[in-house]
Amino acid sequence: MIAHYLFALTASEMGLSPTILALIVVSSIVFIIGFAKSSRENEYKKLMDSFIERKEESD
Repeated sequence: MIAHYLFALTASEMGLSPTILALIVVSSIVFIIGFAKSSRENEYKKLMDSFIERKEESD
Protein backbone atom coordinates (compact mmCIF):
# COMPACT_ATOMS: atom_id res chain seq x y z
CA MET A 1 0.00 0.00 0.00
CA ILE A 2 1.20 3.48 -0.84
CA ALA A 3 0.06 4.86 2.52
CA HIS A 4 2.88 2.97 4.25
CA TYR A 5 5.46 4.86 2.21
CA LEU A 6 4.07 8.31 2.83
CA PHE A 7 4.18 10.21 6.10
CA ALA A 8 1.69 12.95 6.68
CA LEU A 9 -0.15 14.41 9.64
CA THR A 10 -3.38 16.30 9.41
CA ALA A 11 -3.65 19.72 11.01
CA SER A 12 -5.87 18.36 13.78
CA GLU A 13 -3.30 15.64 14.58
CA MET A 14 -0.70 18.38 15.02
CA GLY A 15 -3.03 20.32 17.29
CA LEU A 16 -3.63 23.19 14.90
CA SER A 17 -7.05 24.76 14.93
CA PRO A 18 -8.52 26.54 11.89
CA THR A 19 -7.87 29.86 13.63
CA ILE A 20 -4.17 29.10 14.05
CA LEU A 21 -3.90 27.88 10.46
CA ALA A 22 -5.52 31.09 9.22
CA LEU A 23 -3.11 33.14 11.35
CA ILE A 24 -0.13 31.24 9.90
CA VAL A 25 -1.34 31.78 6.34
CA VAL A 26 -2.03 35.50 6.85
CA SER A 27 1.32 36.01 8.59
CA SER A 28 3.13 34.25 5.76
CA ILE A 29 1.44 36.39 3.13
CA VAL A 30 2.19 39.61 5.04
CA PHE A 31 5.83 38.56 5.44
CA ILE A 32 6.25 37.80 1.73
CA ILE A 33 4.61 41.07 0.68
CA GLY A 34 6.66 43.07 3.20
CA PHE A 35 9.88 41.38 2.13
CA ALA A 36 9.22 42.08 -1.54
CA LYS A 37 8.32 45.71 -0.81
CA SER A 38 11.40 46.35 1.32
CA SER A 39 13.66 44.66 -1.22
CA ARG A 40 12.27 46.87 -3.99
CA GLU A 41 12.74 50.02 -1.88
CA ASN A 42 16.32 49.08 -0.97
CA GLU A 43 17.13 48.44 -4.61
CA TYR A 44 15.66 51.82 -5.57
CA LYS A 45 17.59 53.56 -2.78
CA LYS A 46 20.88 51.98 -3.86
CA LEU A 47 20.22 52.99 -7.45
CA MET A 48 19.49 56.60 -6.46
CA ASP A 49 22.59 56.70 -4.23
CA SER A 50 24.75 55.52 -7.13
CA PHE A 51 23.29 58.22 -9.41
CA ILE A 52 23.97 60.89 -6.78
CA GLU A 53 27.56 59.68 -6.33
CA ARG A 54 28.16 59.72 -10.09
CA LYS A 55 26.74 63.22 -10.38
CA GLU A 56 28.99 64.48 -7.56
CA GLU A 57 32.05 62.85 -9.16
CA SER A 58 31.39 64.50 -12.52
CA ASP A 59 31.13 68.00 -10.93
